[in-house]
Amino acid sequence: MTKEQRNKVVPAPFAKRQPPGKPDRKEEAPRSAGGQTDGAQQSRPGRRRRRWKASFVLLVLLPTVLVGLYYALVAADQYMVETRFAVRSTNPSPGSGLLSTLGLGLGGSSAADTYIVLEYIHSREILKRIDKEIGLKRRFRKAERDFYAMLPRDATFEDFVRYWRSMVRVGLDRTSLIVTVRTFAFTPQDAREIAGAILRESERMVNEISARARADAVAYAENEVRAAEERLRKIRKRFLRFRSTTQQIDPAKQAQVQLALIGKLEEQLAELQARLSEARSYLSENAPTTIYLKNRINAMRKQIREERLKLGSKNRGRGKGHRSRAVGGVARTTLSTTLSKYEALLVEREFAEKFYLSTLSGLEQARLLANRQQRYLATFVHPYLPDEALYPKSVRNTAFVFLGLSLLWGLGMLMLQSVRDRM
Repeated sequence: MTKEQRNKVVPAPFAKRQPPGKPDRKEEAPRSAGGQTDGAQQSRPGRRRRRWKASFVLLVLLPTVLVGLYYALVAADQYMVETRFAVRSTNPSPGSGLLSTLGLGLGGSSAADTYIVLEYIHSREILKRIDKEIGLKRRFRKAERDFYAMLPRDATFEDFVRYWRSMVRVGLDRTSLIVTVRTFAFTPQDAREIAGAILRESERMVNEISARARADAVAYAENEVRAAEERLRKIRKRFLRFRSTTQQIDPAKQAQVQLALIGKLEEQLAELQARLSEARSYLSENAPTTIYLKNRINAMRKQIREERLKLGSKNRGRGKGHRSRAVGGVARTTLSTTLSKYEALLVEREFAEKFYLSTLSGLEQARLLANRQQRYLATFVHPYLPDEALYPKSVRNTAFVFLGLSLLWGLGMLMLQSVRDRM
């Protein structure tokens, strides 16, 4: 066999024949530097795009469709009733008289009461009362198909409180102190009745707080009256003891009488002295008339001196004997000392009487105010019967879900691509 015959390649009997005019793939497919063909490199971006599309469908479109199906087929209609009110007081001013002086005016602060109402609407106490009155659990379980919106049947009371706060939303305008309450329910009648029950319970609570404040103010005023009465009674007893001791009803009038008496005695003394001077002009010193007039003048002077001692002693620093005289064996205080004590008692009695009258006025005012409703809810948007279910916002919520998931998916893809580029 020649050399040309040995080099000639004979095809196998079952070998696949290459069509004429079509080049061999092994000969045309050049390899890249990494050992991979150009066709493999061109197919990788396609597979990556297919993965992105699949992840977008799985992570974005499918949840959005499920949310849309939930709102279209399962979600129950929710009716909303909006009420607006403000806490007001019937007393424009805090009060007057004793209550105002003592800082016990019953007007109170409407702002503080408003914040109390806000906290009370979301409290356990109002939930218990309204549930007992109209049966909240039964009303919140009417949407049996909507497992997400209804109150679970095995919910604890803490779950019930959280559900109540989600179904009743409260807002406050801090400028005008207007409270806005939005109540949600699955039927129009339930929404209106729940809103009405909230208003009734809130007003009852405000009235209870106001009544407690009025009762405290009345009790304080009554205690003040009793203390003033006791004080005035003690002072009157001291007056009675003073009059019994001094045997004088009114020392001031007694002093006036005493001064009038001294004045009259001094007039008589002056007249006797004039008669004595006249008698001495034509009678001797030993004459009976002269002696008589001298004795009368000495007696008159002694009486005037005694009457003056009754008013008060000139020598106050000499001792106790100069301030009092023994009359009939009984020591008597001078009239000036008695008058000083009397005036002190009189001033104290007048102040006690005025304070007693002031406490009586404050008590009367507190009782009058207690008979009035001090605080109340001024409702200017009353509960109404809604004719359309405004919630849930199906289209809006579905769009939000789509946009949110799309944003998260896009951020995730960017982060994944950034990690791949760094590898």
